[in-house]
Amino acid sequence: MADGTARTPIMKEDAADRLYIIDARNGVERQLLLDWVHATAGDNDPQWASLAIEDDDHALPLETLRARLDGQPSRQVVPLRVAWRIPGFERDRALKFRHILFGDPRHPGSLRARLILLRDRRRAQILVGEAATLAALRDRFAAQTGGGDAAGPDGAEFAGFVARQAGLALDVAERGIRGTRYKVPRFVADGLRTSPKFRAALAELSETTGRPVADLFREARPLMKEVIARPSALFLDLRARLDRMMFGGYAPEMEVDAAELARLRAILREHPTAILFTHKTYIDGATPSRLTHENDMPMLHSFGGANLDFAVMGEFFRRSGMIFIRRSFQDQPVYKLVLRHYIAWLLAKRFPLSWAFEGTRSRLGKLMPPKYGLMKYVLDAAHATGTRGVHFVPFVTSFDLIRDVEEYAAEQAGRSKKPESLSWFIGYMKSLKEPSGRIRLDIGNPVVIDAAPGADDKRALERIAFAVAVEANRVTPLTVTSVMCLILLGMAPRGATSAELLGAIGAVTDWARARGIRISSDLESGDDAALSATVDTLVTSGLLTRYEAGSENIYSIDPAKHPMASYYRNIIAHHFLDRAMIELVLFELRDADSGDATAAVWDKIDRLRDLFKFEFFYPPRDEHMAALRAELERIDPVWDRRLASGDRGIAQLLRRCQPVVGHAILLPFAEAYSVVADLLARAKPGDVVDEKVLLDAALTEGKQAYLLRRISSEAAIGKLLFANGLSLMRHMGLAETATPDVLAQRRALLAELRGLANVMETMRLSTVALADRLVGVGE
Repeated sequence: MADGTARTPIMKEDAADRLYIIDARNGVERQLLLDWVHATAGDNDPQWASLAIEDDDHALPLETLRARLDGQPSRQVVPLRVAWRIPGFERDRALKFRHILFGDPRHPGSLRARLILLRDRRRAQILVGEAATLAALRDRFAAQTGGGDAAGPDGAEFAGFVARQAGLALDVAERGIRGTRYKVPRFVADGLRTSPKFRAALAELSETTGRPVADLFREARPLMKEVIARPSALFLDLRARLDRMMFGGYAPEMEVDAAELARLRAILREHPTAILFTHKTYIDGATPSRLTHENDMPMLHSFGGANLDFAVMGEFFRRSGMIFIRRSFQDQPVYKLVLRHYIAWLLAKRFPLSWAFEGTRSRLGKLMPPKYGLMKYVLDAAHATGTRGVHFVPFVTSFDLIRDVEEYAAEQAGRSKKPESLSWFIGYMKSLKEPSGRIRLDIGNPVVIDAAPGADDKRALERIAFAVAVEANRVTPLTVTSVMCLILLGMAPRGATSAELLGAIGAVTDWARARGIRISSDLESGDDAALSATVDTLVTSGLLTRYEAGSENIYSIDPAKHPMASYYRNIIAHHFLDRAMIELVLFELRDADSGDATAAVWDKIDRLRDLFKFEFFYPPRDEHMAALRAELERIDPVWDRRLASGDRGIAQLLRRCQPVVGHAILLPFAEAYSVVADLLARAKPGDVVDEKVLLDAALTEGKQAYLLRRISSEAAIGKLLFANGLSLMRHMGLAETATPDVLAQRRALLAELRGLANVMETMRLSTVALADRLVGVGE
């Protein structure tokens, strides 16, 4: 009935022993279906049972159906339903928010249905689901439920199972006329409740906790209601409409590569899949769902924190496929069990999942270390159920402007985060109407897990998460916003003329193209009109400043906007990390009176890897060294001979490193760390590090250091930057109770960080000095 085989046509001569299950929401639908049965069955007294299966928010009255399931094993069970068509709906998806109040026009009430039939009976289409014999249904019931309740294959549980199978078969038939986007899970709680694996897990938990199974089951029932999403066609369409409203300030079409879209379609159709998106803003979780809905692909089940389950919006998102997860449930074994088996059920039924694998929005722009919780639950579920070939698909959304960035900058400066509420949501939606440029989607190659690792294999989990992160970084493109912020922050406080800026953009774009780094369409095409439109949006938003009163237009970033601009720069910083390390090391060594500098270069590279290990993802050392050698090869094919010749060769290498970007990438981290190191170096013997006190003090001292220009930008003042600096100190053993030896090491680290900052200031000055030569400069 719901096993995906081709439907058998209903022939009059085959009608001898057939039971019709009529899925009717009201008397009008029931009469339509009975009229059809009498016209096609070839029997004056056909057997039928009427149920409102499609409306699965209530228990079904199964007495009639149960009484009629005692026929011969060869009796066919044929499900029927009316599908109401909406003129033009398939073309423009014309649902409105008023339908929340008045109902889905695809599911009219009795009065509405009669009016539709009076106007046009063709709008009522009879659906015939895949038929199945009673023998086949009993076999399927035994296989899927282990036999169900004690009443056996003719009991109430079997009748409920047949009704659910009829509903699923009709859903498959209805998708044939409405589209794959409306494939939604049905009867999930019943499926879990009757699952032998779920029952066995409850029995095992009972033995572990000493609680009766019945008590655990009673606890599980409301948890199922809390966890399980209940998507429907109406709310999927309304969610799609809300998504379009969310992106009202952006260009109407999202940019996506056609080949990547086709590959994603095939993956969703053929494999258990999870789309893991990078998380820069509240709305980037809506881009995968918008993409799948607009392209008639299966709906995505997304995950959200329980803090978003508020008022009306919580129910709205639950009905459109969001699964709300408690922030902490370490000591809630029944909750964990329900969540794990729910995820396993979705995987087994090929319902794709989607979540932010960083766990929370990135407050700095860089990819944050992945959170393992949801990935572990998916892998544990796949391992427990033997599900193979799980595909984790990295998904990157790039926005010209992100409305959350101003909030992030304020949070990093010490302001408390505003709690989410309905009024907050309305205000946030209003802010999204402001012009914000374009949206680009990049879909990475899937990380395929042939056989899920065991629950205790933490190393395997880390490797999988790291592979997803690396692929997400790989497909993150350079955009006009990120490149302009990189260039202008690198030149600050000096601005740049239009010609200088275009020359620098061209040089960076050529550099990226040669390395296979993705580039947004407006950068790739060189379309001056598209570039100008994006720049105008950035100027209007206040992120960039344009001075037009002089003989040339001058672009710059207001110092107060540096924390915001650094966010966009950090999005692409990983692409330039190897280049930045090489530049910084070469500048450190250029005035050294030494011979062969090869060993010194690699020693200093290792030191930089250690200093900034809490900011960036590094591949294994051997792989990273190979990548650095490849970058040196691109800079100068005879780089090894240059290094061997000492400071003269280093100077020759540096001349081929234009434009210099290392200071724009690494300086904020070195300066932020120096603030933390300075505070720790001023401690007295016996002082203990209090993290909260230290980070609060760092915010104050960081502001003072900026006013005294001991640090160059407010972009180096931030709670997360300081927290990472403290993590570095802990890693080096410098956050222990202060002793004379520890204090001496803290001062040495402070001197090292300030020395690096001084070198990077020299790099900045060299960039400014060469600004008028940037036009036309290649590698």
